[in-house]
Amino acid sequence: MNPTDFFNKKNGFPFNAIPETQFNPEHIHDLKQMIKQYHSVLNDDFWGDIHGLRTSKRKGIEIIPIEIWEDEENLYLIIVAPGLQNKSHAKIYFHNDQALTLKIKTHSLKPVQSTQLITSDLPQNYYEREIFLKKSVLTSSYSSSYEKGVLTYTFNKVNDELEIPFDF
Repeated sequence: MNPTDFFNKKNGFPFNAIPETQFNPEHIHDLKQMIKQYHSVLNDDFWGDIHGLRTSKRKGIEIIPIEIWEDEENLYLIIVAPGLQNKSHAKIYFHNDQALTLKIKTHSLKPVQSTQLITSDLPQNYYEREIFLKKSVLTSSYSSSYEKGVLTYTFNKVNDELEIPFDF
């Protein structure tokens, strides 16, 4: 079937089905059908193929990649976060000694001599991630560093051993 055959059918293209200038409930129904037909063809997939004309924002899950390491005394939270201006653009908020929320604010990577941003695929907003640590850590004392796009938090582990004093 030729794609234009759809529009040449008697009921395929509502303008052909509405010869009168007066609108009645049947004509309103035909207009609704026309709008549905346009939306079926001119949808987000269509506009997404034309550069810069997407009609709605892309919906996807943004992931902050992490790794968690440990040694005898510390737990290390490693976050891949290229493009941070400094480590103060990342914040952690503890819910308890094993659960925290990581929030990162990303920015554009503007060269000093540039004056106007033309286009960017880089995200420029806040990202948030809930993280569960398998070991308890001291929430009041931790350190952080940022080097080559990798943010590292170092937490002191809490000694989970239950100490029961014995009086003999």
